[in-house]
Amino acid sequence: MRKVTLSLVALTAMSIGAENLKEVFSNVLTEGQVRLGVVQIEDEVGGTASTASLGGSLGVKTDPLKGISLGAKFYTTNALFGKDNEGMFLDSNNDSYSIVGEAYIQADLGKTTIKAGRQVVDTPYANSDDIGMVPNTFEGYTLVNQDITDTTVILASLDKWSGVDTDTPEKFNNLQDSSDAVLMASVIYEGIDNTTLQAWHYRLDDTNFNYVEAGYETEQFNLALQYTDQDNDNMAFGLSAGVNFGDLALVSAYNKVDGMVSNGFGGGPFFTSSEDHTVADAIDQEAILVGAEYSIAKATLALTHVAFDKSEDETDYLLSYAVNDNHSLDLIYSDMYDDGKMVRFFANYSF
Repeated sequence: MRKVTLSLVALTAMSIGAENLKEVFSNVLTEGQVRLGVVQIEDEVGGTASTASLGGSLGVKTDPLKGISLGAKFYTTNALFGKDNEGMFLDSNNDSYSIVGEAYIQADLGKTTIKAGRQVVDTPYANSDDIGMVPNTFEGYTLVNQDITDTTVILASLDKWSGVDTDTPEKFNNLQDSSDAVLMASVIYEGIDNTTLQAWHYRLDDTNFNYVEAGYETEQFNLALQYTDQDNDNMAFGLSAGVNFGDLALVSAYNKVDGMVSNGFGGGPFFTSSEDHTVADAIDQEAILVGAEYSIAKATLALTHVAFDKSEDETDYLLSYAVNDNHSLDLIYSDMYDDGKMVRFFANYSF
């Protein structure tokens, strides 16, 4: 099941930082990942397409000088064999590509973080949706403030993006045809035990997106409600509930759409989203999700089925294995019934 992180950035504790420019560039933090990916897709008429690719990312970030730091990350995907699958693994020409997906300046000012440039953004309607070789990244400005106790305020202006969900993932594209920025504002409140309340507003050229969610979670169970409207005429409601029995977790969810809604710029926020299908882009869609996840030692097994009333159902099977703290393996099989089948395998090594 796709997971959408409903916070813009992870705020880290501020370090003492560098005292001069020499220290800024001598204490550079380096991180990266090597990713091997294999995908095979069978379409609705039985045709198959497959690609194996080797890629990953390499990022650097300087020590802050008076709260100011610089960062960048390079992403790449290189076909080993098969150039049949465009978009999820390759560029718009079914070929390998590389891109500087992140390049930013960051200012940490007390409890406020301001970031300008290319960056990872994870919100309900703009998110990385890391389902292939290169995730979505965005270009613009973001501000995160935590001056109010238990409250996070987020403001953003995003005008370009690149990555897996774009038509030309090998370059940064305008989010809107007009090239105007998408404006975003959010408040997240966590002052009630085990509870998260959040509200988001997105201003686009021709419409506004609003999204609210309330979630309650303990070690034994979780419950969440979501509501969204897009230009007021198109709305969706969602409910999810889960219960944990030791290493076994059971989950269920429901979404109902009035009109037709969009996933926005990424995988969308809907509780019933499967690996490929969501309730978006179908009029008056309804969906019910049931699933189970079992964890034992370093392995996780998951099974999720989503019944859509206006489009094809989907059943997803997931096997994940954490070899160690740096190395993980993921195998995902998606049965989309009359829409076909999809198998993906990823081997990740992070450093």
